[in-house]
Amino acid sequence: MATNKVNRVLALLFLSLFALTSCFSQRTYMSHQTYDSIKTGSSVADLTNQVGKPYAMHAKEDGSVEYEYIERIDNGITIVAENHYFIIVQDNEVVGKYMTRETPPAYDLIYQEEPNYPGYPSGS
Repeated sequence: MATNKVNRVLALLFLSLFALTSCFSQRTYMSHQTYDSIKTGSSVADLTNQVGKPYAMHAKEDGSVEYEYIERIDNGITIVAENHYFIIVQDNEVVGKYMTRETPPAYDLIYQEEPNYPGYPSGS
């Protein structure tokens, strides 16, 4: 009976440790630093092991495929910018890369209507 109780405690301890370590496993994602570390000539397997699956894949006329990754940068409240990383793959090998940055349009509280509530009464 005592060994049965010990086995249950050990099983519970093992499951708890497994749950904790799985929570702390590092998730792969694309950032400027990982983008810089991607070398031309790398295989697609190395790429996906390093940064995960792409957000989108775009087939090009020359037979290459463009892997698109997105990094969203926020200030805790709203998205400040989005970095779009493009990795060009041909014959299962990285042959090029480039990135773009998109920022949301500016909104001036004093001079523009509230974009979220265009029908909101102005108080007049």
